[in-house]
Amino acid sequence: MPYLGTGLEQMGRLVAKRNRVTIRDVAAAAGVSVATVSRVVNGHTGVDPDLVTKVTEAVRDHGYVPNPTGRALRRQVANLWNVIVPDLNVFYTQVVAAIESVAMDNGIAVLLSNTQEQLEREQHYVRTAAAQQVAGVVIAVASRDDSDLSPLVETHTPTVLIDRQLAGFAADSVTLDNVLAGRLAAEHLLEQGFRAPACVSGPEAVSTAQERLESFRATLAEHGVQLPETRVARAQLSPESARAATAAMLQSDDPPDSMYAVTASLTLGAYHALKANPGHVGLVGQDDDLWASLVQPSVSVIRQPTVELGQAAAGQLLRRIAGDKTPAKAMVMAPRLVVRESSKRH
Repeated sequence: MPYLGTGLEQMGRLVAKRNRVTIRDVAAAAGVSVATVSRVVNGHTGVDPDLVTKVTEAVRDHGYVPNPTGRALRRQVANLWNVIVPDLNVFYTQVVAAIESVAMDNGIAVLLSNTQEQLEREQHYVRTAAAQQVAGVVIAVASRDDSDLSPLVETHTPTVLIDRQLAGFAADSVTLDNVLAGRLAAEHLLEQGFRAPACVSGPEAVSTAQERLESFRATLAEHGVQLPETRVARAQLSPESARAATAAMLQSDDPPDSMYAVTASLTLGAYHALKANPGHVGLVGQDDDLWASLVQPSVSVIRQPTVELGQAAAGQLLRRIAGDKTPAKAMVMAPRLVVRESSKRH
C-alpha cells in the first residue's frame, strides 16, 4: 500500500488543493521554510525582517491567498501533542503511556511517531509537527550530534527532550542519571567477584548508550579494573545486532567473565548469546522488561522510572505552553539496581 502520510498531512493536502498557489510554492520562491511563510502570513512577531520581506514579495508575486479553512484546521491541532520516539520498545511505550495520561487529563490528544532510529524519518516528523503547528513536542532524538530540530525552533513550538540529549539544543529535558546507571552496574559486578567485565553498547551518537559505557568504564578503573576495547561490543540498537556482537566477543582471545548491556534491546540480544554459549558469564541489563523476570536465569537489571520520566516530560511541556519563559530545565532521575540470578557469581 502506498504511503499516504499522517492524518495531519492529509488534512493539509486537502486544503492545499483548494488554491492554485500553495504555501509550499511561496516557501520555495522565497527560499524559506513553510513554517516561516506560515508565521509571516499569520502575523506572528519575531521573524527576521529580511525573511518577512522575501515572503511578502513572494506572496504578492504569486498571488497567494491564505485559505481560511486551512487556518481553521491548524487551530484544531492546538490541543495536540506530537511524541516522537526512536523505537516502540517496552521502555518508550511505557513512557508514552505516561505522557498520554497527563495529556488526556488536560484535554490534549497525543500523536505518536516512530523514527526507527532513522534521521530521515525523524526530520519528516519534525517538519510535519512544525508545519501543522502542534501545541508541543516531546522527542527522544535519533542522534546526539546530527538530529535537527530547527523547524521547531523557527515556529516557537514548545519542545521537551526525553531520554536522550541533543548537542547544542537548549530545551527542557528529562533524562535518566546515566552516570549512576553505569556505576551501579559496575559496582555490582565487582562486588560479585567478577574481574573481567565487558560492555555491550550502542552507537556513539546515542547519548544514553555512550554515557552509560563511559561511567561503567570509569567506575571499573576506580577499582583497578580495566575495560579494554576488546571487551566493548558495539552493536546497533536491536537484539539481533547485540546477539551477534556478544557472540563474537565470547569467542575472542579476551573473553569476559561478565557484562553490562546498556539498553533493553541490547540486553535481550546479549542474553540470547549467553544462553547459546556454555559456562556462566554474569549479566546486568538495562530496563526491567517483563521477560527479564520470567526467564531462567532471571536477569538483573538497572530499572528506569518510566512512568515518572513520562509524567515529568508532560509537566514541563504544559508549563511551557502556559507561557513559562524561565531558562531551560534539565531533570535527571535516578535508576535502581534490581538483583536477580544472572549476575550472581556461581
